[in-house]
Order: sequence, then C-alpha cells, then structure tokens
Amino acid sequence: MLRILVSFVQARGGFLVRMRSVGTATCAVLAVAALALASGAGSSSLFAGASRVTPQGSFASTPSGSWAATASMATARGSMTATRLSNGRVLVVGGADVSTAELYDPLTGTWLPAGTLSETRGLHVAVRLADGRVLVAGGGRYSAGAELYDPAMNRWTPTGSMNVDRITFTGTLLRDGRVLVVGGLSANGSGVQASAELFDPATGRWTSTGSLRTPRRNHTATLLPDGTVLVAGGSNGDGWLRSAELYDPARGRWSRVAPMTTAREHASATLLGNGRVLVAGGGNPSALRSAELYDPASGRWSATGSMNDYGGTAALLQDGRVLVASSGTGDVYSPATGTWTATGPMVYPYASAAAALLPNGQVIYAGGGKVKYCGQYSCEEPVADAELYTP
Repeated sequence: MLRILVSFVQARGGFLVRMRSVGTATCAVLAVAALALASGAGSSSLFAGASRVTPQGSFASTPSGSWAATASMATARGSMTATRLSNGRVLVVGGADVSTAELYDPLTGTWLPAGTLSETRGLHVAVRLADGRVLVAGGGRYSAGAELYDPAMNRWTPTGSMNVDRITFTGTLLRDGRVLVVGGLSANGSGVQASAELFDPATGRWTSTGSLRTPRRNHTATLLPDGTVLVAGGSNGDGWLRSAELYDPARGRWSRVAPMTTAREHASATLLGNGRVLVAGGGNPSALRSAELYDPASGRWSATGSMNDYGGTAALLQDGRVLVASSGTGDVYSPATGTWTATGPMVYPYASAAAALLPNGQVIYAGGGKVKYCGQYSCEEPVADAELYTP
C-alpha cells in the first residue's frame, strides 16, 4: 500500500515540512515553515476575494482529538509550504507548478489572495524572518532564486539568489536572524549536495558556509536551544542515512554526532520542551512507524514509542505534545510517557501536505495529493482541501 511520508523540521521559532509518496516513481517534497510565536488578530478587510466558512475563533463545542473541515483553498496544491505569520494568519506558497500564494485567516475561516511569486515554487523552503517577512527560496525547476513576502503590504519582492540551485533541502532560522540552507538536490551537475549557505536579511545576500560531512537530501534540520543546528538522516547515492551532524554558526563548521538508531529520510523532527528532538516516521524505503529521541546533553539517540500508523506532517501543540498526521490518520506523542495516542479520523485523507499551529491551539492541515493511476505509474493529483485538528 502506498503511504505519504512527510518531513517536518522544527526548532523553537520555526519549522519546515516536506512530503513524499513512498513506493511510487513520483514523489512530492514540501517545505513548510511556521513560527510558533505569540500573534494577534489581523483585519480581513485588507484583502479581497476570500471564500467564507464558519469562523473558528472558539472550539469549545468541538470534541478534543477530532478533525473538522474548513474552507478549501482557491488553488489545489501538492508540494506547498505553510508559514504562520505574526498576525496569526497562515501563508501558503506554491505547490508543484504553482506561483500563487494564499492566506488563511483563522478568525473568519477564510482564504485570501496573497499575491503572485516571480516563478513557480514546489519543493522549496519558506522561513519566517525575525522582522515578520517570509523568505522563500529554491524549489520549482531547480531554482536558485529567492524572494520575500511582506505581510504589511501583501507583496512579494525579489532578493539575492542562492549560490546553488536546490530542491528537497532545508532552511532554518538561526538565533542571529540569518537563515541556514543545507543540502538538497541540484541540477548543476553536482547532484546531492553537501554545500550549505547563509542568507542575511540585512543585506539580501547569500554567502557559502562550511559543507556537511555527508551529502544529503530529504533530511531534517532542527535549531537546538544552544543555537547549533542538528541535521539528521536523509539519503544520497549511497542509500538511506543514519548519520547526523551539528552546525556551529559561530565557527561555520559541521561536526559529527552519534548516528540515529534507524536510517530514514522524509522523517519529521520536532524540538520538545525538554530540549530533546523527536524524530518520527520517514522511510528507508518502506514507511516507518518507529520514532527516536536525540539528547543534546549526551549527543546520543534512543528509541521511544512507535506510532500507531505511519508518519506524516508534524506540529508541536501548545501543551508540549506532538501531532503527526497523514493519509487520513493522526497520532499524538506525549513526551511525559513516551507513548502515542491515535486521533479521530481525518476528514480528507490526503489533506496533509503542510500544517501550522493556530493562535487558539488548533492545527490547520492543507493541500496534498490524491494518489491515482497515471499509465504505467502511480501519481498524485493536488488537492485544495483543508481541515482543523482540535487537541
């Protein structure tokens, strides 16, 4: 049976999501960035063209652990990203050959137009900057281009291009406000990348930094409490990876740490409140239910409880638990017990391309792909569906 695997890379302040279908010749990898910062209410009068549903400002009558439909996006999107803005809205960008963007307003349950990018995006990264703007880079047809979204103006502007074109890579906001992009696949002849580079919002320029010890794509990247970045897993020409390494922004260098217990790509990675990192699911190539924990204090990995179903897009809930959902099912991880609890069934089995935590504690899942038969191979048809999870 074909499964959809999603990698969700998270740090305090930001996270990145990626998805692929395992067991077919077609895969879609998503990058989604969302920052869990305090946010206020924005005015929906700034934009026109919204589709209307019942507002979700309160969910007192919604059963806990359940899913409910919300308005569909104006455009079907597969490999999109979702980024929570400082005003509480969620910006979704791209999706395979899509160049448009939309905003979800959780107070009204509406989707609003958010302008058009300079090129189509998919398999890209999206990272919310310290000043509230959103950096989108790479993806599409092996692009090195990057652009910035300004929520106050609802407008996109170009910025400096990366030194290397990339898809299936990661982007992480550092504590000094710069953005670290790592690895991925390039079309310039160099294939799977060990290279990494830094974006400086103050100058709009990219500079190369130290290269990974091991080239990788479809890996995870997590900002740790001490400001270093943990990169783990993924794949390259040698197969699926267990290896992990740490990036030190002060030195611009990488160092090896203990390998994971299981090789995996497209896993989710979530920074927990106790400083550990939960890595769950993924594939090698079979879909995995297993999960493990990285302890920065010891630099070691240890197994934890396995999910009831296969992995998916992850979101850190307000109470410190972790929601992982995909393919119509969801699991919630408790750091206190190291166990997973199944949620109720999702409304839309494939509405799990990207996820973002909303100000009221609910989580929106949107986009994805319905698997269908396309001649000799299976493929995915993008969907516009969206739904809300109530903890």
